[in-house]
Amino acid sequence: MSNQVRFVPGTKFSDSPAKPFNGNSGHTNTKPDLARNRAELCFNMHGKITIVDYADFVKLFLPPFQDDQTTHVNIFENIARPKGEPDMYKELPKAINDAKICPGFKLVATPYQADRTDSSKQAVDLGLYRVKDVPKREKDKPYPAVDWFGLDLPMECKADETEQDAFDENQPNGEPTGDKRRDALGQAFSYVELIVKRQHRMFVFMLFFLGNSVRIARFDRSGVFVTRKFDYKVDGKFLVDFLHRYSQLSDKERGYDPTVSRILPNTPLYNAMRQRANDKKEGDPRDYIRALFQKSLNAQWPWWKVELHTHEPCGKTRKQRNRTIIRKFAVGMPHFQAPGVAGRGTRGYVALPVQDDDTIAEDAQFVYLKDAWRVDHDGIDREGVTLQFLNDKGVKFVPTLLCHGDLSGQVTTSQIHWAALNPDKKLPMKRHQHYRLVVKEVGLPLEEFKNNSSELCDAIFCCLTAHAQAFEAGIIHRDVSAGNMLLYKDEDGEWCGLLNDWELSKKIDFGSPEGRQPDRTGTWQYMSAHALNDPFRKIVIQDELESFFHVLLYYAIRFLPHNLDDEHVGQFLHDYFDAYFPHTEGYRCGSAKFEAMRTGAIQIMSYRDQQDVDNSDLKFLWPSPREPSSNPQPKDRSSSPALPSSPSPAERALPLADTPSSPVGRSPSPAFSAIYGSDLTSLPSDPVHPPQHVKEREHPLNTIIEELLSWFQAHYALDSARTRTLPEGSRNNTEQTVPGPTRKRRQLDEKFQFENVLEGRDASLNAAQIHQYERLRVKLQSHNAMLTLFHELLNKREWPEHDKGRDKKPKEGYAPPKSAVTGSKRRFMDEQPEDKQGASKRSRT
Repeated sequence: MSNQVRFVPGTKFSDSPAKPFNGNSGHTNTKPDLARNRAELCFNMHGKITIVDYADFVKLFLPPFQDDQTTHVNIFENIARPKGEPDMYKELPKAINDAKICPGFKLVATPYQADRTDSSKQAVDLGLYRVKDVPKREKDKPYPAVDWFGLDLPMECKADETEQDAFDENQPNGEPTGDKRRDALGQAFSYVELIVKRQHRMFVFMLFFLGNSVRIARFDRSGVFVTRKFDYKVDGKFLVDFLHRYSQLSDKERGYDPTVSRILPNTPLYNAMRQRANDKKEGDPRDYIRALFQKSLNAQWPWWKVELHTHEPCGKTRKQRNRTIIRKFAVGMPHFQAPGVAGRGTRGYVALPVQDDDTIAEDAQFVYLKDAWRVDHDGIDREGVTLQFLNDKGVKFVPTLLCHGDLSGQVTTSQIHWAALNPDKKLPMKRHQHYRLVVKEVGLPLEEFKNNSSELCDAIFCCLTAHAQAFEAGIIHRDVSAGNMLLYKDEDGEWCGLLNDWELSKKIDFGSPEGRQPDRTGTWQYMSAHALNDPFRKIVIQDELESFFHVLLYYAIRFLPHNLDDEHVGQFLHDYFDAYFPHTEGYRCGSAKFEAMRTGAIQIMSYRDQQDVDNSDLKFLWPSPREPSSNPQPKDRSSSPALPSSPSPAERALPLADTPSSPVGRSPSPAFSAIYGSDLTSLPSDPVHPPQHVKEREHPLNTIIEELLSWFQAHYALDSARTRTLPEGSRNNTEQTVPGPTRKRRQLDEKFQFENVLEGRDASLNAAQIHQYERLRVKLQSHNAMLTLFHELLNKREWPEHDKGRDKKPKEGYAPPKSAVTGSKRRFMDEQPEDKQGASKRSRT
């Protein structure tokens, strides 16, 4: 069964759609799978493929050089037609290397051995390497392993020139429709993804050998241009011309970022980095940052010196203000790296400033460096501009900007050339500008909260405070997610939350209710159900507050005790956060999340082995005092010291003065407060009730979740009330006769008749319901009610001291049954997706 996805006629697409599946994203709860990832890559590149003649390809992407008019001999005309790919592994490198058409380079076959740093175990068939970077063959191995760090020009071989061709000039968008061909396309994208993850590239060239034919392609962060297929036995002079031209290009012209240079082992800077990483200071409350830097110095990954080009904002003259200042930073392996070929390609590093003489000052402080290909669009500010604005406004719990800037000349060009070739069509690509930013704070993932749920809620309270203050200043974040909330030690040495990644933020616009572009802005797993169901929707405060709720639920279900069996947590995470429904305009919100918002409850009945009415909804449990070991200690943080206790929540002050007295109006709803550890399960025949002699205790997290769900339920009910109202005259009218098809009328025996069968069918809300919902919905019109809710519960309720347990999320991710189709976000699948709780089904830079 193919893993490829299919389009329905009329399906609309955007440049960066949200993706419920993301094969190698840290957000997904689904087990990583190579076929899924390749299908995802194909989807993300939809509409971004352009096929041109070789002559046009050369004019667009290969600068002229001294031997530009040289007539090349066809060195391929005497090569026998390959009977299979192994013939190509031998004959092509021999012909190209013997002809010496690529001075300084060598073509190497690497079809079987994967790079040891690549967990996906992929190996491209051929690769052109600089002579100094040629991989060595191990003993008893026919070919060397591919080296994704040193590979300069990848080449893939297919024996069949049609069925395995990754591109199709007979299709208007250049994309193939056959399963094998789409598999080949996904394979190509996955190879390019590995290169751009391990190297600092502005773009990548690639060759595709198809029997006796060949294509040449160029990928950047906006799209891909590829030549028409030509027979290299007949027109091999074109291939010789390209290879010779390519070997004459500079590193920059071949796509390498000139602002990054490799730090070689045993050099002074390399040794200085290692020394700072090992310099542990006892009693330093921020030593976890050093530990993170130490972890990034992986000997199997290159270390880099990275430049950031900025401007001096305080110069007295315009010339001084426009003067470019180059700052340098030393980094190891990325702390974070986004997947994909097209898009922003964000990477994050724990970094150390480097002085002009390539040394590290003794008092140099660790910082966080972000590298991204930002969307360069009118109305979208650079993240550093937004952070500087928030810093100037005194917004708390946001990163402190140190420096930022675009890299001159590093802009995608695919969108420019596509527009020139298609002047009458809407551009499906975006302009991406390479950009770097450095902030003062280096945080830990929110999942590293230490001991208890109050520390988790306190961190979220901090991030919600940041969001509220930014909103008051006129900025909306638009990407509230688990990955964008961090733990950080403030100036007083206390742990707090930090709302990070303001790249997608924008100034608040109270005009049009629709967004400017059909792009879901955010991370699929944490976006509101409304936003997932309307890709044109402008993100508003209610959507953002709902995202905070989803983040809280995500970590609570993973680490805290509750009434859902541990073995079902993986599927729940999949169903609630990753699930989706297909739609003619893409994908829509999965049923678990949508039903939670619609009904005001998180139903877990379908995950339970017995139909226990008292435990049909998700509840969080107070840990048993008799079983302190039932909550294991947090995972070992050998790379980052254990977090000390968070500051008392009582010390957190509400940021807004006009908050209501208390939104907590609902009484605790559980029939009982289970105090057993989550590892204790009653026999199927036994009712789940606590012993009578044990005092029942209610977990305060239930009050937060139930209260918030009641607000969201009201919000969704009022939004959909109009669509649920039946047409006038259709209610409670059993006697009215309406015309219908001519047919024999059937008689119903009196014993089967039921009085007033349609009575009560009115789905509209009555006045009392509307009044109740309006009273609840108003709490989502600002941050005040949610802030007050957290503040009241954190300060006035008792919280468990040690209720954080082991991570219940499956280590390798949840693996849906094979019948669940893979793919990505806004494209239809071959098979019908499953979107049922308790079953499996179902893929957001």
